[in-house]
Amino acid sequence: MFQEERLKFIVDYVTKNKKASTKELSELLSTSVVTIRADLKILQEKDLLVKTHGGVMINSYKINDVIPSNVKFQKFKREKAKIAELANRYISDGDILIIDSGSTTLELAKCITAENLTAFTNDLQIAIELSKKRNIDLTVSGGTLIPDVYTLTSYETVNFYKHLHVEKLFLSCDAIDAEFGISNRDKREVEIKKAMLKAANEVILMADHSKMNNSVLLQVADFEDIDKLIADDIPADLRAVIQSKGVEIITE
Repeated sequence: MFQEERLKFIVDYVTKNKKASTKELSELLSTSVVTIRADLKILQEKDLLVKTHGGVMINSYKINDVIPSNVKFQKFKREKAKIAELANRYISDGDILIIDSGSTTLELAKCITAENLTAFTNDLQIAIELSKKRNIDLTVSGGTLIPDVYTLTSYETVNFYKHLHVEKLFLSCDAIDAEFGISNRDKREVEIKKAMLKAANEVILMADHSKMNNSVLLQVADFEDIDKLIADDIPADLRAVIQSKGVEIITE
């Protein structure tokens, strides 16, 4: 069976059964587990399937739907960890920074090694990770909790960041497009991100390759608003556009 035929079979099967294990698909298609894993990776990158422990489930979220954190955390874990390690190089002892809500920025919170930091976040999971670190003066902005996302949002949250001035912002997003710029699905988060952008001397955007050449509901920023983009991989055409706007791109 050719790869395109396998991919169609997998999508159809998982759509019908809601989920499937790697071993199950291997037996059904009389194909090695290694081959099935490669097929599943392609389908995950197309956002057709979501990885689970030992298999996959159908991605039931539309392009502008807010995706729960537990689903985000399962996607591209290795890539997000790599991006976080790269971003950690740009945090120095004594920095004052904002860490935006997101699954990639959560990975950054886990690997921070600098000390005597002053940190602000609107993400409860990031706050928990930072609370485990030594010598961090941590402030969690108030707001209303978005269910399943662990993000705090409200008018007060926006106002909080409007009255800050920090050295660095580590920003997340849902999509990056050559024409539309940086965008996000959730309107409750967009105004907060815009306030964060204005509060920082330096803006460092963190995004994995699945965000590239995509756009979602609401624009957050233009490329001119960003100083650095840290990613695992960026298509050449998009890289050229972003670099032409003066953004430093870091992939290694």
